[in-house]
This record gives sequence, C-alpha cells and structure tokens, in this order.
Amino acid sequence: MIARRPMRYARGADASIDRPAHVRAASALVWVGARLCVVQDDASFLGVVDPSSGLVDDVPFAAGPGGARTFDVARGNKRDKPDLEAAFALDDVLIAIGSGGPIDARQVIVTWRPGEDPRMLARPRLFAALARAIVGGDQSLNLEGATRVRDEVWIANRGGDRGSADAIARWPRSVFDQILADETFAPPAPSVETIELGAIDGVPLHLTEIRTYRDRVWFTAAAEATDSFYDDGANRGSAIGTLDRGYAILEDTREKIEGLAVSAQIFACIDADDPSVPAALLELQLDV
Repeated sequence: MIARRPMRYARGADASIDRPAHVRAASALVWVGARLCVVQDDASFLGVVDPSSGLVDDVPFAAGPGGARTFDVARGNKRDKPDLEAAFALDDVLIAIGSGGPIDARQVIVTWRPGEDPRMLARPRLFAALARAIVGGDQSLNLEGATRVRDEVWIANRGGDRGSADAIARWPRSVFDQILADETFAPPAPSVETIELGAIDGVPLHLTEIRTYRDRVWFTAAAEATDSFYDDGANRGSAIGTLDRGYAILEDTREKIEGLAVSAQIFACIDADDPSVPAALLELQLDV
C-alpha cells in the first residue's frame, strides 16, 4: 500500500440534500475518461475523486422516500437503498448497477455522463434474467462487479448467500445497450461461468469487483464472515488478482476492498461498514 486517503466531500455536509461530510460506503471505483469515480452502496451520490487528496465532488441522484439519500439500519430505511455495488464505464458514460436480489429498490441502474444529470432506470427484467441464470431465483442474487471486455459486458455475482456461487455472466454489448434503452426489453439468458476462490483464516473469499485493463480481467475478493446478501460480517482480509493468473492476499489490511481502478496506477476503495467512518481510497503497488 503506497497511500491511504479518507474520501471526504469537497463541499462538506449539506442536510438540505441529505449529504454527509464524507463518502460512507464506497462500493465501486472506476475511471470514466480522466475522472476517477466512486459509487456507494448506501448513499445516493456518485463522486469524482481527486486521487492526490481524496477530496470528492459529489453528484447527487434521485432521492428515496422522504427525500433520503443516505440509508442505514439506524435510520430504519436500509431496504430503500439502491445498493449500487457494480460500476463500469461504457464509452463516456458511468453505469452503476444495483445488487439485485428480492428487494425492488436494488433492481436499478444509474447512468451518468459527466456534464449531465444522472438517470435512474428501473430494470427488473435485467435482474430477473441474471437471477435465473446465476442462482435459479432472486433470493440470493448479489451483484458486486461489472466491466466491459471487448464487445461484451460482464457482470459478477458475489457468492456465499444460501450457498450461491461466485459467477460471471456475459452478454454482448448490443444486448446491454438494448437493456439500457428499453425497460420492456426481456434480455436472453447470459452465458455464465462460476469462479472458485480460496479462503483466508477459513473464511471463503467472494468476489467484490471485476475490472478490465489491457485485455486482462482483474478482480478483488473479500473474506467476510457472513452468509447473507443483507447483513455485514467481520472481514478476515482481501485479495486482488487477475482471472487468468490467480491472486495475492493484500497483506497491509484485513479490511474489505470493494472497488478497483486499474491504469498506470492502481487504486482501490475500502468500505468500513460504518457510516460514521469515511471510506478510504488506497493507492496500491503490486509486485508481480
């Protein structure tokens, strides 16, 4: 680990739009052109991060019931969060995808082209198709990563809930474009490949992110002691690697890495599973 920076909003807190002072639960990290963007699973704000300082320019999108843009157990509105866990760039547009599962609020896609307002799209047919293909039903679907690989879009399911598998579903880019354009479009079944990872201290590793760089698919995985898509657990550590070369355990931390942005530099983000603690931006160096 070269550097660790807390991610705080450059404009501070603003109760009028339910913005806290910091990024609460960073769940995906992606380059959109020259912008490093962070997505959160418990707050309706996208963010553009300054990698050198960790300061974040917030981009609010559609609020939930009562105007809420932050969601947690203490507020009694955790089920209302869009739970954006997967994000990738499709040309110059950020695509953020909810985790899915049996909760309607999480069966959404948020799209954002810099300079425009974000759009939230309800896409239940997308999630239904993924649930049938990956887990045989929506009860244990838990989408955690997405990336473009040449002319395909890959979407990763985090396994572990009710014995579900870590898996990657693949659609042609043309199918995903139709999904974005038409709420009524029923996509065909994607191709699916299951992924088997190891364990840390006896706790299985499960996917938390996938990312493409130079035609290689990178991933992060976390050993979190929970068998629920809904409830968090103690984390035993995280791993980072590529699907064709295996992985290494990140020795500097036992925290949960949830996002990865790979270019000439490698950045990752950590979700502390504590809304009072700023999510962390990590700058990493891999000895490979």
